Amino acid sequence: MPKAIDPQVAAREREREFTRDASHELRTPLTVIRVASDLIGHDEGLSERSRRSLARIQHAVAGMEALIDALLLLARDHEVPLATEDFPVREVVEHEAERIRPQLAAKGIALVLQVQAEPELHASHRVLQVMLGNLLSNAARFTDAGEVRLRLLEDRIEVEDTGIGMDEVAIARAFDPFFRASPGQPAGPGLGLSVAHRLGQRCGWPLLLASEPGKGTRATILFKGDDRD
Repeated sequence: MPKAIDPQVAAREREREFTRDASHELRTPLTVIRVASDLIGHDEGLSERSRRSLARIQHAVAGMEALIDALLLLARDHEVPLATEDFPVREVVEHEAERIRPQLAAKGIALVLQVQAEPELHASHRVLQVMLGNLLSNAARFTDAGEVRLRLLEDRIEVEDTGIGMDEVAIARAFDPFFRASPGQPAGPGLGLSVAHRLGQRCGWPLLLASEPGKGTRATILFKGDDRD
């Protein structure tokens, strides 16, 4: 007699399969948009207004590609371990800082990079990159003046902004997919913090939030899941 399939297990597997399939299908049109926008960017006759519009398109494509990477990572079966390697965290931090810098500069926001330690991890390089990229994109989206401060310490990465901030109620729901504390908040995919939180859970890296309305938010990736421990 065939073994009964747990409906919840079957539903999770269907969700993973859909996420994998949908993510792969989205890669092709996004690649076309990215390549086409890069070619347009080489047009010396492009007006300044058109260049600003093109920059927004390129930022949106980069954000969607990072989101697809995150979804594919989350769609993996939990019994299948993530690929791990030894790597210096500073490389990830500097890479993501350079990626977000043009978007912040376009809004007149300074990016302050503070490297106070140079830890190395034995973990998934790509997961950390996606987590940090989501946190920086989130900070850029909700900050209209001031700065975003990116700190690397021995046991953590901190992303601190001078944006709109959140109250206690919003912080309690910040990891819910598509949650927006108020209708007036900037539009976006709505998955940044949720995805970063779930990836952190997968790797044993707690994602901590501290925030105050009108003063900004600090997001912290705490390293606790090094496979060598």
